[in-house]
Amino acid sequence: MNLRLDKPSLKYKESFLQGLDDCENERSAQSWIYLHESEVDIAKEDFKSYVEKLLSYEHTPHEHFVRGVTFWAIVNDEVVGRLGLRLELNEGLEKFGGHIGYIVRPKFRKRGIATKMLSQSLQTQYSRDLKRILLTCDIDNIASEKTIVKNGGEFYDIVELEGRKNKKRFWIKL
Repeated sequence: MNLRLDKPSLKYKESFLQGLDDCENERSAQSWIYLHESEVDIAKEDFKSYVEKLLSYEHTPHEHFVRGVTFWAIVNDEVVGRLGLRLELNEGLEKFGGHIGYIVRPKFRKRGIATKMLSQSLQTQYSRDLKRILLTCDIDNIASEKTIVKNGGEFYDIVELEGRKNKKRFWIKL
């Protein structure tokens, strides 16, 4: 599979919106769009503004976010996944979000896409500048844990979160 990471672009509109529909069906639309939950519809209503907003986060994040870079995983010009690389951490991200969050479209899962997305993101200058990357996953998300470990993640601890699933935390040293 010839997967590459690309920054958000208008040329992927149709494919991205198909992915949003896929994710809405399983209630993961907010993870797919990678904006505040109040903004789920912006991608459908004004895709150009949505893309511009994602690209701006590298320098000027939304009030609920930190600076970061969004990548879309592309296979044959189709968006098959989304990866967010946070360039800094706040208190919440240190506990349950980490530097990197990713999602693969439901119909493309179990093909190694998340592993390749994470691997390629770790090779970017953004990651190398951080020198070590914190990743988290729900305590029962075995697929994500395997993806992290395959990419050099070393188990650090488990964080207990009130009202949420506990999280496993891993560090990857670059």
